[in-house]
Amino acid sequence: MTQNNISYKSRGLSALLILLASGGIFSIAQVIEQLLIGYGLEAMYISFCAGFILFTPLVSLALHPLLLSNIDELNKAKTSSLIVNIGLVAIVQGLFFLIWMTDAIAVYSIYVDSQSFLANAFNINSVNVANFSQEFYWMNLLLAWLFSFLSITAGLLPCLIARVKNLGVVGNFVSAFTFAKKNKLTLARYAFYLAFSVIMSLMYAKYLFILLFPVTLTWIFITISRRYLQSTA
Repeated sequence: MTQNNISYKSRGLSALLILLASGGIFSIAQVIEQLLIGYGLEAMYISFCAGFILFTPLVSLALHPLLLSNIDELNKAKTSSLIVNIGLVAIVQGLFFLIWMTDAIAVYSIYVDSQSFLANAFNINSVNVANFSQEFYWMNLLLAWLFSFLSITAGLLPCLIARVKNLGVVGNFVSAFTFAKKNKLTLARYAFYLAFSVIMSLMYAKYLFILLFPVTLTWIFITISRRYLQSTA
């Protein structure tokens, strides 16, 4: 099998996997949105959209076949370290998601709608009479940007490094944080692009998410992988 054939197959596999993952996220988002509307909690939808960003590192695994561009790399690729990193990232990102959604429910119930179903279900009482719906919206946008940066730095990068360098679990994270520190402004810009592709499309463009999110994530993944390899050459 030639190098070109492997390259084409890798690209095709990555394209298929990331489209399936994006379609899955979109379907889940639509179900959640309809449930929230049914309970009169549509303002909470943006919090879920922001939370979805935390699972970006897992979706980025669909792009790893792009790193296996030739037979030698394919034979040398070690999966043990990668699997450990994937498990660790999944646990950390999952915990962040649960913590964030718990906090989002509390903030929404206290400052946005103290009479909501969630406030009653969790027995949250508030004497607040002001409505902070706009502040809640902008806070979620800011946190979406932060979650994107966190997902790239502590999720996408360690798994990528585990694939191309295999420095060990601790070494992968150290290398990721070192790279992020040196390129923080660039990664912050990439994080903004990622947050925009998720929040704006899910909130206002619906089906555009299935195209915009995978294209944005693929571009970010390829660009970061090239920058990292150049920095360690």
